[in-house]
Amino acid sequence: MNEIALLGLELDKLKSVYRKSYITDGSRNENSAEHSWHLAVALMGYSSLIPADVDINKCIQMALCHDICEIGAGDVCAYHDTSGKYEQEFEYMDEFRSRFPTFGNNAKELWEEYEAGVTTESQWVKVFDKLLPFLLNIASEGRTWMEQDITRSMVVKHNAFIGDVAPELLKWMYVEIDKAVNAGWLDPA
Repeated sequence: MNEIALLGLELDKLKSVYRKSYITDGSRNENSAEHSWHLAVALMGYSSLIPADVDINKCIQMALCHDICEIGAGDVCAYHDTSGKYEQEFEYMDEFRSRFPTFGNNAKELWEEYEAGVTTESQWVKVFDKLLPFLLNIASEGRTWMEQDITRSMVVKHNAFIGDVAPELLKWMYVEIDKAVNAGWLDPA
């Protein structure tokens, strides 16, 4: 099989990495490929909220590549112990780059930029990368939060960085967090 076919089949594996979040209708967990697509399209849809000097095309590319690492490392709940996760992801992205040098090099650079979170583009991708699972939790009446024993303080801590990038969005999220606590979807601790 040539590199073109092998790359397509390798990327298809992202469809088999299931996340903790449920799709909107609650019938099943989303997979990482769906999440990456959802994130890329959401960045396009919410582009009016993103400053004009942010390279939206780079954001979309980063969104599509940020979870390729999960093909080799799997997905973990962001609220629990993630020690060793970065190392596993880095190892897979190194292997991916060596197997598919042309695309793999670009994908690894985008992944590293996302992980570092220093550029404006990576920060905006991270904002929406956190917002989408949050919205899915609201849509599913906190199903993932309840299944994973997630508390209000954990959600607040996990999303606090959003205040540095999109403070109005974080204010809205805090209102939704309080509603979720009042509805019994999120442990108040």
